[in-house]
Amino acid sequence: MDLKKRIEKFKELEYEFNKDFYMKLKEEQTPHTLFIGCSDSRVDAETLFQATAGEIFQVRNIANIVPREEEPDTHPSVVSAIEYAVEILQVKNIIVCGHSNCGGCAAIRKLEMYKEKLPYTGEWLSQSISISDYIDYTYPEMKEEDKLIMLEKLNAVQQLDNLMTYNFVNQKFATGELNLQAYYYDIGTGSISVYDYDSVFSDMIQEITSSRKLFIDQEKKESLLN
Repeated sequence: MDLKKRIEKFKELEYEFNKDFYMKLKEEQTPHTLFIGCSDSRVDAETLFQATAGEIFQVRNIANIVPREEEPDTHPSVVSAIEYAVEILQVKNIIVCGHSNCGGCAAIRKLEMYKEKLPYTGEWLSQSISISDYIDYTYPEMKEEDKLIMLEKLNAVQQLDNLMTYNFVNQKFATGELNLQAYYYDIGTGSISVYDYDSVFSDMIQEITSSRKLFIDQEKKESLLN
């Protein structure tokens, strides 16, 4: 694959035919939506929304995770992009998009192995381990493939709750200036399920968040004792 030739074709075939658009685009960006998606190369925001350049501000990471405000070892690169989108760009929507066959969620199901093999990835994914534990505890007889699908969906909705831990998101959501939704994109069928912040999973998310807080409090106590 010759990436240099692809770039040259962009200039020749795309830019030259839409020069006025790009000349205007250079002045500013006014995206209407912040898209928080998985880094998976099969998930493309512009394609899903049929959008053009300048419409969607994006944050991409393994398993589309948003760190919670109150937890230690936060990841400011993710939060800074969200803050900038909400406070400066004043986006109207935040979409968290999970998807089928997610390698990140599959790794959460085998987290201890990943922590040994890929320590940075394992540390990042550990933020969502409470969701996986909840599924195992609540649905012990469920088939593994169904547990993974549930994890992919719950993980996307959980991030809406994580977003609401930030005052700059919470306040704008409360006034109706900001819309929060989670999507689940089934790559093989092309279907997209949409979940609002107050969704069918709300009770589950509350239970997961409560157990997560108990776990973190316990870790803090143990660290003080040691």
